[in-house]
Amino acid sequence: MAEKKRERRDPQQRRTEILAAAFACFSERGFAATRMEDVAVRAGIAKGTVYLHFPDKEALFTELVSGIASPILGQIDGLAANQAIPPRFAISMFYTLFKREVLETERRHLLRLILAEGPMFPGVTEFYHREIISTGLGVLRILLKRAADRGELHNPALAEMPQIVMSPALLSIIWTTLFEPYEHLDTQKLFDTFLDTLFVPEGSAS
Repeated sequence: MAEKKRERRDPQQRRTEILAAAFACFSERGFAATRMEDVAVRAGIAKGTVYLHFPDKEALFTELVSGIASPILGQIDGLAANQAIPPRFAISMFYTLFKREVLETERRHLLRLILAEGPMFPGVTEFYHREIISTGLGVLRILLKRAADRGELHNPALAEMPQIVMSPALLSIIWTTLFEPYEHLDTQKLFDTFLDTLFVPEGSAS
């Protein structure tokens, strides 16, 4: 009887439950070691029900990752579209959102898995680069070019290397995963210091 009640759930609610179960399994076991059967058991449903919503675990993982990144990229894209907003403020918001929505939540484990296991699953990393990294770099290029044109960058050549802006975010994931038990990293100070490295002091731009 309980199984029948669960099967009557709204499809979107069922999908959400499967994603939550997949997230827990990936975080605990890693991507390679997780099986669709594990996700089904964690969600309390039949394996076939999982396959009704997701064809394989790569599809599960990519939806989880895109669900994290899309809101952040959407907000930064909106800031970049408004030329009245200073590029430094927009990039600082990127760090703020990353810290709040990823680094300070269990979602950071998904990025850790991409770093650790991505080379074994090129389909996952290709999706991540195409849908998330490339989109983010495009927005950052716009912001850095605008800052360079306004004389706001210490080095205008930075406008051609938006990957540099992502470096403290990646460092924070690596550090908190490997070294935080031995030495605390003040991520807010890291981001603020990096912004000072990129941008000239307010009012100094030519």
